[in-house]
Amino acid sequence: MIHTNIYPDPDWIVGKQALMNVRAHVVGGRTIVQPSAWRIPFQWQGYHYQDHDDQPFMLMVNSGGGFVEGDGSYFYGSVEEGARALFTTTASGKFYKCLNGMTSTEVVEFNVAPGATLEYLPDEAIPYAASRSRRRILVNLHDTSRMFGSDMVSAGRVHYGREIFKFHAMDSSFEIRVGGETLAVDRMRLDTPEEVADLERLWSGARHAALVFAYAPDLPADAEELTRLHCADVEDTQVGVTRIGNLMSIRILAYETWQAHEAIFKAWTALRPAIAGKAARPILKC
Repeated sequence: MIHTNIYPDPDWIVGKQALMNVRAHVVGGRTIVQPSAWRIPFQWQGYHYQDHDDQPFMLMVNSGGGFVEGDGSYFYGSVEEGARALFTTTASGKFYKCLNGMTSTEVVEFNVAPGATLEYLPDEAIPYAASRSRRRILVNLHDTSRMFGSDMVSAGRVHYGREIFKFHAMDSSFEIRVGGETLAVDRMRLDTPEEVADLERLWSGARHAALVFAYAPDLPADAEELTRLHCADVEDTQVGVTRIGNLMSIRILAYETWQAHEAIFKAWTALRPAIAGKAARPILKC
């Protein structure tokens, strides 16, 4: 067993810091997910077997509706030996304005045991005008684990007035560790509105940036080329694929939200058979 509970800080204010600890483990030939501790506004609403096999799909339900002035969200998941599970969100993560200078925090951490499979496909993070956010995604793998995980950040409420690249600050990272050692970390740190404004140039006019990490001990030799071919036909989207040993990273820049999601799905379509042993299907969230 690798699960360790994370408990609330005694100084937390009820309703401002959400906490969820879950454990995915094999019982009777299939994986089940059990919550060991949680705190509102995270809600436990179970899971379902969308693929009609042994893998549960869990919605990470945060009923808070978004982050305001120092709100926090902390999700910790353990996928134990031989288990496999998919986690996704119910909707985009919305970071609202922080006029008092406080920073809202989102932490997602997974520990994935030997022979276990994790799939993590959340919706995008949307930093509203004047928001300040700190985001951390950490996946701890064994060298025999399997993983497909994505993260996506939008430029703001891109179809609402003038809220494109108008957030005040964001510190966002996605880290992959294998055997306790950091194999890859992607970090975007923007400390001032001026640095945020530079993103428009750095993203070459795109409004959404996504990152996918995929890992398997037997990732096929042609995985990079297969992913490029699958993603090539998504319009107004730039996709770059790199590989370090058995870890692949896919970077996506897109003009529209649906295009970024489509590129992530295309990458999942290319890689899921090798990682999870089955085809990708649109995720049901009802």
